[in-house]
Amino acid sequence: MRTLKPKGMVLSLLFAMAGWAVAVQTNAPLVVVGTRTERDVRDLPAGTRVLDAAAIRLIQPFAVEELLRTVPGVDLQGSGFPGSAVRLNMRGLTPGFQSKRVLVLVDGRRFNDTFQGNAEFALLPADGIERIEVLHGPASALYGSNAMGGVINIVTRRGSGKPSGHVGFLGGSYNTYRLGFGHGAQHGDLDYFIAGSFVDTDGYADNTDGTDRDWTAWNLGANAGWSPDEHSELRVFSGFYDAAGRDDTSGRDVQKDYEAAEYRRTWDAARDAKLIVRVFRSAQDDRYDWRGPGVGRYRLQTLGGEVQHAMWLTDRQNLTAGAEVREDRADVDELTGPIDETSSVVGAYLQDEIHLGEDMVLTAGVRADASSDYDTEISPRVGMLYRLSQNAEAYGSFNLAHRSPALSDRFVQVEFMGSLFVGNPDLDPETLTSYELGLRARPVEAARVALAVFYNDMLDTFDFMVDPDGVFRIRNVTASRTYGVEGSLDFAFSESISAFVNGSLTDGEYTEFPAIPGVEDNRLAYLAEVKAALGVAYEGRRCRHLLQCRYVGDRFGDAQNTERNRLDSYITVDWRSRVSVTGETDLVLRIDNVLDESYQDLPGIEQPGLTIMAGAEVRF
Repeated sequence: MRTLKPKGMVLSLLFAMAGWAVAVQTNAPLVVVGTRTERDVRDLPAGTRVLDAAAIRLIQPFAVEELLRTVPGVDLQGSGFPGSAVRLNMRGLTPGFQSKRVLVLVDGRRFNDTFQGNAEFALLPADGIERIEVLHGPASALYGSNAMGGVINIVTRRGSGKPSGHVGFLGGSYNTYRLGFGHGAQHGDLDYFIAGSFVDTDGYADNTDGTDRDWTAWNLGANAGWSPDEHSELRVFSGFYDAAGRDDTSGRDVQKDYEAAEYRRTWDAARDAKLIVRVFRSAQDDRYDWRGPGVGRYRLQTLGGEVQHAMWLTDRQNLTAGAEVREDRADVDELTGPIDETSSVVGAYLQDEIHLGEDMVLTAGVRADASSDYDTEISPRVGMLYRLSQNAEAYGSFNLAHRSPALSDRFVQVEFMGSLFVGNPDLDPETLTSYELGLRARPVEAARVALAVFYNDMLDTFDFMVDPDGVFRIRNVTASRTYGVEGSLDFAFSESISAFVNGSLTDGEYTEFPAIPGVEDNRLAYLAEVKAALGVAYEGRRCRHLLQCRYVGDRFGDAQNTERNRLDSYITVDWRSRVSVTGETDLVLRIDNVLDESYQDLPGIEQPGLTIMAGAEVRF
């Protein structure tokens, strides 16, 4: 086992092994992602981070991944520039060129796509978001496949009070423009919120033929609710996303849409007995005009339904049970031939939360996922939380998690960059065994401290491997382990000034890699062992400012750990400002990569330099 070796100035990244949020919250928020029911974060035997509406509004994101850049333990690769590919992983679980080992939810429904199991953040705009909850560590015991490194739950805004809305504009570097709006209200038993945006950019880099690496996108999302009484609510969601652009490999046109309905009922207020029934549909239509070979068409659809019930059986025991059914379909027209495949999964879960006295909480649960394509996967979890005092708690947990083969993993047959890639219908799911110990404390009213250490053991990882005939075929070929420490400290110096710093040390190596001799004990490809962020936020009567910095250590772009594919460490600095010029109008400024740092997150792909956007927002 290799020893983790942070270098030079990197030691300063962990100041106190800490990871701060954009703004200090002295009152702990309620979250859903950790247990599927509302819980105070201080009751969870896991690490959780919440980004609230105020933080989202200050950061002024083009897409969701910008909000996650400074979350401890989250590793983002890619620029986040409109339309650019972004890869997100957590706790060192790096899955090639995509975000497959993190589960992303939007209002309770899966966002990870049907064909590859990937959460494509470029297709996830940041309009109309109320908050984002980030659960660190595996959660297949509640959510099934893909919830290995963590779960990101995006909660959209609802209408409340009298009608209100906003219109905002940003424009600047690389001929990039964004127009966004939102409007919501509540009228008696009815409420609604609608939000959308239009984005257009020439791109921060040119293609090799001199054309712009452009992207044009617009989206619209809405939800509406009806509460006939204080015990029940019916809510519907709908949205559409349409975009087009071109890079060095293809021109792309993509459309996504979703529809969902959710019914909530409190049967017994005294026992907080709640029923949730949810049905949803999501679809994606991708058309790639490949440079040279021709056109590929990918039509994807997911249909799903879920029912969940939770209640306090006694004053000290809360039981949550649920079931989910989902059908995924991919209808693909590729140059090498068509693919028309369907996969279905049925999952059921049970979680018991038992309060053992005043200071100890035991959480135990299990989920079974039965698929039409592979054997049933059983995912248990056990967590224990102990209250050291009113202002501190320690916890430990054990989890088993898995990632099921997606339809592309099983059936793909595609030619890319002159090579043929072929799927494998007999793949087994990847499995993960995880252990975690953590500590949270609030030593003074204005401070929050958290520290977590973890160990992950992953088996049956599947990836494409080249055979002697030159064809890349996917197989269960590797095993690996990751381990590390994440910490957090939030501090408010005054009502106006807060600061954050974050840091994580993560190591990982291949324990088995029979397809490539000599790779065992090498660092995992694309794993940056050291990451950190720090910043200062100021909120005055008429202005808000945020300065934040990120440090990302070096990483290898291949399993062989060759120097040719080593990516150097880098530091980036970003600035955000919002200044009120009237009671209803704000001027906004965002500057990314203030120091104009030149760096790569992926081999051969330069990230954007200094980028300046300015504009205004009007509320009505």
